[in-house]
Amino acid sequence: MIKQLILSSFILLLSYHNGTAQYQASQIPKEFLSRASATIIEENILLELKAPNQLIEKGNRVITILNKSGAEYADLLFYYNKSKQIKEIKGEIFDESGNLVKKFNIKNFKDYSANSETNLFDDYRIKNFDGNQSLYPYTIAYSYEIKHSQSLVLPIWKPNLYRDISIQKSTFKVVTHPQVKLRINSKNYQQSPVIESNDKLRSYSWSTENLPASRYEPYSPIFSKNNISVEVVPEKFEYFNIEGEITDWHSFGLWMNQNLLKGKQNLPESTIEKIKYLTRNIASDKEKAKVLYEYLQNKTRYISVQIGIGGFEPITASEVDRLGYGDCKALVNYMMSLLEVVNIPSYYCHVEAGNTKIDIDPEFANIVDGNHVILCIPFPNDTTFLECTNQNLPFGYLGTFTDDRKVLACTDNGGKILKTTAYKYNHNIQFRKAKLKMDENGNVLGAMETKFKGTQFESPFNNIKLNLDQQKSSLRKLYDINRISFTKIEYQVERSDHPSLVEDLEFTIENFGNKSKDFLTIYPNIFNRSAAIPTIRNRNNPVYINRGFTDIDSTEIELPENLIAAIIPINKKIEVPMGTYEFSVKIMDSKIVCYRKFQIREGMYAAESYADFNEFMLEVSLIDASKYNLSLKKDI
Repeated sequence: MIKQLILSSFILLLSYHNGTAQYQASQIPKEFLSRASATIIEENILLELKAPNQLIEKGNRVITILNKSGAEYADLLFYYNKSKQIKEIKGEIFDESGNLVKKFNIKNFKDYSANSETNLFDDYRIKNFDGNQSLYPYTIAYSYEIKHSQSLVLPIWKPNLYRDISIQKSTFKVVTHPQVKLRINSKNYQQSPVIESNDKLRSYSWSTENLPASRYEPYSPIFSKNNISVEVVPEKFEYFNIEGEITDWHSFGLWMNQNLLKGKQNLPESTIEKIKYLTRNIASDKEKAKVLYEYLQNKTRYISVQIGIGGFEPITASEVDRLGYGDCKALVNYMMSLLEVVNIPSYYCHVEAGNTKIDIDPEFANIVDGNHVILCIPFPNDTTFLECTNQNLPFGYLGTFTDDRKVLACTDNGGKILKTTAYKYNHNIQFRKAKLKMDENGNVLGAMETKFKGTQFESPFNNIKLNLDQQKSSLRKLYDINRISFTKIEYQVERSDHPSLVEDLEFTIENFGNKSKDFLTIYPNIFNRSAAIPTIRNRNNPVYINRGFTDIDSTEIELPENLIAAIIPINKKIEVPMGTYEFSVKIMDSKIVCYRKFQIREGMYAAESYADFNEFMLEVSLIDASKYNLSLKKDI
């Protein structure tokens, strides 16, 4: 039985060497070609967990690249470091007819550092082979073997990870000793794993086949939520010579505190005295925390460190204090240490950062959940989160990088799931007032004030630190108006519990009004126009709006005397479950007055509601582009 378990996996890994006829592109069934850039003919992954510090990963894949859009899938990348050694890679490339084009092995791979510009230290390296061919379709068949010296971070089976890859067959097998307790988290997989065991070995197998590629549907939930995935993690593990046992997020938080955070909050006595001095006359804990956050921002800068267990373990607070830099882990730990001096408790929090909101899975503890660390200060009735890697953000502001998602807080009593600050559509505000004057040739001279709040606060925030020429260039891209020239640019930030930013601009726009013999064409809505969204028939996915907003624009355009100030007013209001739009144009005192309010509400909506949303956005785009041909007065 033992030999059968290993032998069956070995046969799978070598199966692609049996011949070439199976790789004729014409043999791929039509259902795997629709919407596909590539198709996986066969894929097998085997994990042999021999000991807490010894895991063997073997795999093979046969993938046909169908067209140029699938070229990226012919670029083979293998990451490795001290805990992950690549023992072997070999493969073959076949043309459309199944004829062998070339063979390759590990010697044909380029090898280079994975260090990025933001990483000061990173021990990861990459082996890379570009299998791209000039003629499509073609097939790449390859196998590999990797040795892992840890058992905490294991490969995750995600057969249909990419929308434009169809899957003919994919399997995943884990082999270990019967006494090893595995935690298994499967999603969107309907069957139970096939389990085979005897006195010395136990195997768990998953398999799927006949998964077609799917089309892109805008405003869909995160694609991975509907994908098959299987995570396998042993309860007892070893990671960079540190042993541990994790059964849930509570025990994960304890392990983090005891093994990776404990003893790292030490600060030099001079810094402790300085912190006490800075906060000596402040009564409120929240005000003390604000002062210390600004101290952190002024003293430190962000540099990534990804070495060994350093990918999860912060350097000490005293090192950050001495060096003046650190990665997210180190800076959060440093801020915790500053707060500890004045007896303010705080939590080290794992979060999946990025513009798209992704939660830590509350039901399954896995160290690979989360790619960033932030700080939580649990003030009574006022939980506050801090982004410690940004030197400019106001105290308590997270923004779109880590907002509105579940995170893991590592407390002294264990891990617990918290939810970060949510910014709702009616708080994500852009409020603009513009007063313009147009001359008889259609040139515009104007001033405009815009207030940004909530997540819209971020939109112009980076402009503040730019020089004047960079600001002008950035604003030209942002407003995307031909021949606009800025003569005044000022920013003012209100740093409060609900921070806001005011942008004050003065500018000219040459020939904005298009002059002809008898008319001057004017677009009342100058600064904020929406685009239509694609029409999708027979939609499958629900409508998901990741983040909502509210835009309010009020624009006055003083008209030149040579125009006949007469128009047909517009007064529109349309609404769907996802949003509301109001638009009006009229003439008052020889001025065109335009008002626009546009709200999009975050949330999940039924798939069939997309048709109404599509029609709504089309109508918004058409009204936004409204124009008037104003008659020129005739000379008498």
